[in-house]
Amino acid sequence: MSDQRRLLRGISANLMAVATRIAVQFATLPIFFASWSVEAVGSWLILFAVPAYVALVGNGFAGAGGTAALAAAQAGDLARARQDFRAAWTISAFSTAALALVFASAAMFIIPSVVEYDGDVALWDMAKAAAWLSLYIFATSQMAIFDIPYRVAGRYPDHIFLYNATSLLEIVVIAAAVTFSDSLSTLAMSLALFRCLSALWIYLSARKAAPQMFESGHGDLQASVTDLWRPSLAFMLMPLVFGLNLQGYLLLVGATFGAVVLAGFAATRTLTRLLDLVTNVTYGLQFYESGYIDGDRRAVQKRMLATMTLVSIGIAALFAFFLLAIGPWLQDLYTLGETIFSTSIALVLVTAATLRALSAAPMAVLAADNAHAPVVVLYLAGSALALLLAVLLGWAGFSLSVVLLPLILAEASQFLPALKRTLAALEMTASEFAASLTSPERLDDVRGLSRALAKRK
Repeated sequence: MSDQRRLLRGISANLMAVATRIAVQFATLPIFFASWSVEAVGSWLILFAVPAYVALVGNGFAGAGGTAALAAAQAGDLARARQDFRAAWTISAFSTAALALVFASAAMFIIPSVVEYDGDVALWDMAKAAAWLSLYIFATSQMAIFDIPYRVAGRYPDHIFLYNATSLLEIVVIAAAVTFSDSLSTLAMSLALFRCLSALWIYLSARKAAPQMFESGHGDLQASVTDLWRPSLAFMLMPLVFGLNLQGYLLLVGATFGAVVLAGFAATRTLTRLLDLVTNVTYGLQFYESGYIDGDRRAVQKRMLATMTLVSIGIAALFAFFLLAIGPWLQDLYTLGETIFSTSIALVLVTAATLRALSAAPMAVLAADNAHAPVVVLYLAGSALALLLAVLLGWAGFSLSVVLLPLILAEASQFLPALKRTLAALEMTASEFAASLTSPERLDDVRGLSRALAKRK
């Protein structure tokens, strides 16, 4: 596959991933409520919250293992690439299997204390659902880990397409399960078995795409495990940070200001998070494509960093302008006139989203070298401290827009360390980076990307 074809397919795949997340979020809840009681839906959401996060463990090992295996393959060391793949596969399988068993066991004791199980939802049914969801966790981690052979083969977009096709088809599985049964365990069984079939499908496809990665012969797996555990853990911590900065503030606003204010805040935040769609695409493209750079790797990464930063700045500025201009109308339409758009709250949320968007390019450079762990730790600590500050401001009686200001500090705790470490890794000063943003070469890069996208369309 040529570099341009891979890049264009990568753009399409990342856009599909964004569209899939939107479709799943907007389609599943109406399906549940059309067939199940509110009690049953609430019980399922509580049960599924932990598996949805634990299943991401495989993504962590796939990200770190794929980076290491691709670097070895690009250097011509297929034995080391296989070693990194086998190590990531082994620790992913054992760790997710252990976590799945812990979840299934703990659920038996936790369910009675956190879930109302009288009436429509039986305790034993939820216990069986937890057991099936443990299989779901394991199967999902296996789907993720086979991203590594695809990356080595230069066909990572194919894995993204397959993974997201599974998520879209799961909407059909959910619809069928809740239509013909009101049992949580039946739904969990259906999803788990479908994920097992999907994992087998992706495994067979991966063997076909990169048969060399499944051949016998590899070195000491312990050496690869030693190199991979820290960046893998960092990948796995990122969803926890996002949870703090999303769900944490949602709970805080609800507890401090009440349901009416919470509804308006949630609606405004949903609108501002549309900018995150761009963030996800820019990060994904830069992270994946960094592994295929030929020639002067650092020089190309400098251009990628400056180009994607410039694109993020431009899109964030346009997004902020249009949101402030038509935000009141959009929110009124979105909530059927039940909430009011707050300009001050929107400004705080857009500022935080802009910092998050600007963090994508430097974080992609670090993650492409498995060097992102220190920044993730700082981001986690900064987000936790910022949320604590927001709680104190809420208790002190400040307005909602002031209570949300620490969210900007939380995003700055990622952006500033990521940019500093990236510039140091690229041997680039802050003034050189600033100058590169407005150089004629940068504008040519942006125009070239625009022409490529137009041609793809």
